[in-house]
This record gives sequence, C-alpha cells and structure tokens, in this order.
Amino acid sequence: MRKLDPNDYHSVADYQEALDALHGITGAMLFEFARYGQGYRDTIVRNFIARTNVMARAVFRLWDLQDYHDCWILHRCLLDRLFHLEHLYEHDEFELFEAWSFLQQYDAMNRVRSDPEFKGASAVSMFDLTPEQTKRAQSLRAQPPKWRRPKAEEVARRLKLHFLYRYGYDFGSTHVHPMANDGHQDFFSITGLQPTPEFPDWRVVLSNTLLVSTMLVQTGMNASSLRWRAVAYNFLDELREFLGSGREDYKDTCSKLAVALQQGFTLAAPGGSGAG
Repeated sequence: MRKLDPNDYHSVADYQEALDALHGITGAMLFEFARYGQGYRDTIVRNFIARTNVMARAVFRLWDLQDYHDCWILHRCLLDRLFHLEHLYEHDEFELFEAWSFLQQYDAMNRVRSDPEFKGASAVSMFDLTPEQTKRAQSLRAQPPKWRRPKAEEVARRLKLHFLYRYGYDFGSTHVHPMANDGHQDFFSITGLQPTPEFPDWRVVLSNTLLVSTMLVQTGMNASSLRWRAVAYNFLDELREFLGSGREDYKDTCSKLAVALQQGFTLAAPGGSGAG
C-alpha cells in the first residue's frame, strides 16, 4: 500500500498504461485456463481472475466520470474477492464453495419464480431453471453444504496484511452506505460552481486497485492446478515495483511477452502448481 502524500503517486496516464498491460497479460492467462484448466478449482480461479480484470478497468472508467466514490466501492469489492480467494486456497474449499454458491443462487431464483407478485417470472428466460438444476438443488438440500463467507478482517490479519483491510476494505465501506455528505464532490463536479472546495487526491484508489489486482491474480495462479512460467510472476512483481518506485520494467516484459505469445509461447503448462 502506498503512502498518502499526493507527491508519491504517478500520473493517471501512467496508471492507465499499467492497467492496459495487466489487462493484456491476464487475458492471455485466461486462455491458458481454457486450454488446461480442470475441475471446480480452476474454473473458480479463472472466473475470479476474469472478474478482477473487468472490475479494475471499471474503476478507471468511473475515474473518467469523476465518480470517485464508486471507485472506492469497486476497490472494496476487489478486496472482498481477494480475501475470499485466499480463504478458499488456504482451506481448499473450492468444491464446497461451488455447491454453496449454486444452492444460494438457485434458491434466490426460485423465490422470484414462486412469488405471486411476479407470476410471469417463470416465463422469462433469465429466471429459467432446468430439470437438472432442480434435481441437483434437491440433492444438495438433503445435505446442505456447510460453508460460510470468511470475515475480511480475519483473513487480512492471518495474511499480515491488515492495512489492506483498514485502508481499503474498511475505508471503502464508508462509500457503500449513505453518508450525510454523499454527493458533495459530485455537486461541484456537475455544476462547476466556484469556489470549489479542495477535495482529496484520489489517485490512491487507482494505485491500490492495481496493487490488489496483481495480488488477486497471483493468488489465483498459486491456487490453480496449472504450472505457471516464472515470467508471469516476474511481470506481476515488476508491476508492483512500478507502483512503488516508478520503475517501468514491466513494460519491457509485457512487450516481449506479447511477441512471444503471438509466436505460440504459453504462460502455463498443465498439472502441478507454482512457477515452472
């Protein structure tokens, strides 16, 4: 996590370049999962990495709209997924999580279909439930999957990353629920009225979003069954180094990887875990 002095942060354009590089490399990783991934573990990890890719880019889109509050909300969502993935990896609960998730989503869908106020819901495709899904739900209810969401603060403490909870998750939570000064900065952004109060330099959320994104991707790599090449880990390390020192080694690595990938280079191999 970076310091809070605005002079310690890079330009938005520099952060955007780093995001673009991360988008490209994680996109290549997803193709490796499509090629070699097996079972619930790899599917869940793959989806977490894909969600990270989209959410990180969404933070930057919201930044362009000067929607800084929702940047923090999405940042908090990223941290929530980091803590979930760390917990799943540590306790090897991927299959249990999948079963629990299926039943939670099935029941939520079924409640809509069964609500007399929404009699037409069963005819809408988005609320379709297949016979196979119903059969599985009935089977799971016979022995409900006993899984509970991890507490973010406890996971952060176990990882000795409590600062991520305090200054990311907990701070981001202050933007999730209504506060008395909600929309104060938005008011001046929209109206352009003067004098405009001095608002915080929110570039911290861009830097920290990139930091958390690299951590999520790396946790996913470690948790997966794939054997990742060392260059993939090096890229993430170099991107984190950029966030701290401003060194841009990650750009050279990304450019070389782009050429290599076009020539058939693969970032991973099947089986095992860790860097290959």
